[in-house]
This record gives sequence, structure tokens and C-alpha cells, in this order.
Amino acid sequence: MMGWMLSLLAGENMPVARADVWSTASSGAGNVLVIVGILGVMALTSEFSSSSIVSSLTVNPRRAMFMHAKALVVAAVTFLASLVGVLLAWGVAALMLGSDVTAVAGDAPAAMPVVTLLGLPAMMAFAAVLAMGLGAICRSTVGGVLCVIVLFTIVPSVLQMAQLLGRRYVWVTSVNNCLPANALSTFLGAGASSFSNNAAAALIVDGAHPFQPSWGVAGLIFVVWSLVLYAIGVLMMCRHDVK
Repeated sequence: MMGWMLSLLAGENMPVARADVWSTASSGAGNVLVIVGILGVMALTSEFSSSSIVSSLTVNPRRAMFMHAKALVVAAVTFLASLVGVLLAWGVAALMLGSDVTAVAGDAPAAMPVVTLLGLPAMMAFAAVLAMGLGAICRSTVGGVLCVIVLFTIVPSVLQMAQLLGRRYVWVTSVNNCLPANALSTFLGAGASSFSNNAAAALIVDGAHPFQPSWGVAGLIFVVWSLVLYAIGVLMMCRHDVK
């Protein structure tokens, strides 16, 4: 969709930068994040719903090892699938916009191709691990999927309205900028000069600047979210009865 829009703008003599091609390739990351989250939840909760978790832990009673092995497989599959998807998206974007791209020095950060082609699949792998942690915490497909949707879509939308409440609640906007979905968006921007990145950097709430992480810090925040929720899931898996 974004590729078609940029193609139409190019037809109206609007310049299309190289950064726009990379942004187009990663523009669907928000939707993919939810899909990957559901996959991560179901990779574990499907065993609880079918009671096959008992058989799995009979074969390998070491629950932490069981979780790590499953997380490794889910992360690997997610990484490879996301890599294929982003390569196809980049190829289509390049074909659609290739003849209209205007080469401007410094329009795309040097890290942007790597962030798009490798960073995005890596973050999706971490997202799957995060969702597996939520699945271990909830032990229910419905509960886990609901947690994924709330964390990735509903909470950021609700907290975004906090910037209308004034300076007193500027910390809420800072927290919102550190939520997984927003951290992923900032990371994929790779510091490129775009409307969304510039607007986020210039955001002022009643004279106060909320915390806006750089793209590298945003990527680290996303990884921390994944590792913390996964660790909580492993801990609960080890300490509670699976039946």
C-alpha cells in the first residue's frame, strides 16, 4: 500500500528518497508483530489445550530446557519467515519505485538497509519469544492472544492520548515511547529523516519533552521486553503444575 502511494506521488513529481524504499519494505511490521505474537503464544498454549504438554514434559522433565528448545525453534522459524518476507517486500518496493528514486546524499542512514533486512527479522524472532513468555504466563490461547493484542496495539493507542493531558502526564508519553510496538517502529526508522521520526523528536507536551529513545536504544528496549517476559514465563513454567 505504501509502495503504491509513493509511486503515485512520484508520478506527481514528488521526490522519492532511498530511505522511502527501505521504509516501504518495513511498513507492515506493526501488523506482522501481532501475527508473530499469536504464533508465539500458540506454539506453547496449544500443548496446554491438548494436554500434550504432559507427554512433552514426560520425555523431557527439565522444564527450562523444554522452554528454551521450543523458543529457539520458534525464533528460528520466525526469523527465516520474516527474512523471506522482508526480502520480497524490498524487491517489490525496489521494482515499483526504482526508476523514481532520487539519489540524495545522506537521505538514508548507512544502517538502514541492515536494520531493515536483518534487524526486522531479528526483532520478529524476539517478538515470538516474548509472546511465548506470555503464553507460559497465561497458559491459555485466548488469554495469551488477548495479552498480545492489548500490549502491541491497545495500550499504545490509549497512552498516546496522554499527550493531551498536559505536562503533568508527560511521563505517560515517555512510557508509551518505550512500549514494544513503538520501540520497534523507532528502531526500524534507523534515525532516518522522515515525517514520523522528525515529529517524534520534536514532540513537546506543554513545554516538556518526553523521553524519546534513539533507534539503537529502542532496539535494546524491545529486546529487554522480550527477555524479561520470557524469563517470567520460564519461571512460572518451572514453579507451577502444568495440569
